[in-house]
Amino acid sequence: MRDEALLLKKHSIHDSLLLRRYDYFLRFLLKGALAGTSAGVVGVAFRLVLTEGDLWRNELLRWAHTIPGWGWLVLPCLGALAGALAGWLTSFAPETAGSGIPHVEAVLISQRELLWWRVIPVKFIAGALAIGAGLSLGREGPTVQMGAAAGQAVSKSFSRSKTEELHLIACGAGAGLAAAFNAPLAGVVFVLEELRRNFSPYVLGGALAASVTADLISQRILGPLPTFRIKELLPLPLATLPAFLVLGILTGVLGVAFNRTLQGSLDVADRLKGLPRWLRASLAVSLAGVLGYFLPQVLGGGHQLAEDVLWGRVQMGIIPLLFAVKFLLTMLSYSAGVPGGIFLPLLVLGALLGSFVGEISGLLIPGFQGLGPSFAVIGMAAYFVAIVRSPLTGIVLIIEMTGNYQHILPLLFTCMIAYIVAEALGCLPVYEMLLERDLARAKSDGISKPSTKDKMLIVEAVVESGASACGCRVKDLVLPVDCLLVTIRRGAREIIPRGNTRLLEGDHLTVIVPENRAAAINEALAKVTRCNPKV
Repeated sequence: MRDEALLLKKHSIHDSLLLRRYDYFLRFLLKGALAGTSAGVVGVAFRLVLTEGDLWRNELLRWAHTIPGWGWLVLPCLGALAGALAGWLTSFAPETAGSGIPHVEAVLISQRELLWWRVIPVKFIAGALAIGAGLSLGREGPTVQMGAAAGQAVSKSFSRSKTEELHLIACGAGAGLAAAFNAPLAGVVFVLEELRRNFSPYVLGGALAASVTADLISQRILGPLPTFRIKELLPLPLATLPAFLVLGILTGVLGVAFNRTLQGSLDVADRLKGLPRWLRASLAVSLAGVLGYFLPQVLGGGHQLAEDVLWGRVQMGIIPLLFAVKFLLTMLSYSAGVPGGIFLPLLVLGALLGSFVGEISGLLIPGFQGLGPSFAVIGMAAYFVAIVRSPLTGIVLIIEMTGNYQHILPLLFTCMIAYIVAEALGCLPVYEMLLERDLARAKSDGISKPSTKDKMLIVEAVVESGASACGCRVKDLVLPVDCLLVTIRRGAREIIPRGNTRLLEGDHLTVIVPENRAAAINEALAKVTRCNPKV
């Protein structure tokens, strides 16, 4: 009888824990949906404002071309005012400068502070002014950062847990990407692959809830069509794979060139710290206005240019000029120090590269004629992968943005080649490079991290195949002394770790760490749980 009572009590405790965990998970999904709602509203509003800004800028350019002699001065002069205002506003929240994605990544490793109440208004207004005035910047970086800020706002209202706050920040960021491009699955994959880099059920469930909710709002207001509306693409025979090999190599090399040129342009901008931010932004927008008078396609994010390429409306002879000017204008724009992302400009550059290779292939091989738009779609994904080094996000993003699923094999093949080439050239992924710069600048400027004394944080990691922790016993695991491994999740089972517990591939580790040591312990965990072929 006593044994039966103990068994019943054990089952009762187990069932109670499961119920509490299920209840918490449902409440977290609801908070994720609230974060997605907030991010979706902000993201859609930002898209609408930028669309209106593009229309105003195009009308202004048409009017300027009717003025003989001095018409080319109209856009630079008005743009200079908008750029100066954008730079002045950014000085109130310096973390909003540039893409904002590296700042979100720094927040998620507890290295920077996020103040949602100042990030959202400054990023929104300054970003709209800078991009609307003609700088070659995209909407996705601002919507990701504003989405992360929206996630934090929800957390501040409904949660007291720091770990849950970080989860909601990541979920809001993914929802921002979903709202920016009508790409909910890409938003989820972006959170898992780029921001959190683990498949925790809370991160996955929250990201799904947030991204789906944000996309529902986006489709309700903007419609259900893909971001790029393209014509029916021609099928790609297997004989085109050698041409895609060339495209993969080209995008890999030029992707590394993009990252290194961007780093160089930011180094030059750092040497101009004597110039106030508003003046640098004003000069950059003025130069963009001059270029835009003669080549208006390169202004702004480049959505219309990308659609023209995908429809085959851009002549092959002008593609190298458009690529070179758009490339250099993107470098100038990002180094101006105002809000704006690089997703959309780099997708435009990838489309130009793909179209150029496709058109050349059509001239050399008659059977490949008319395949330029198909090459352009694949070029977008390959260039994204070479620069960002997040292949799943790039592939899913392009499929959702174009609504094209029929070229999976050449798409995967080209992205694989681009990834291999970029990795072989030894260049850091763009957001990792920007994150390192951001943290180094914050340290040199004396920007202190948020106070974390006596606060604890939950960190999760997954044991990868080939990692040093794979097959290792817990007592032999080399980790800092101030972290505590509390659970190992293996499939549907949760294991309380003991010294002799052996870790297996795919194990999810949950570790409690002091918040002020989270970054260092994250790095230590990564060394033992991730496969590193160089070791």
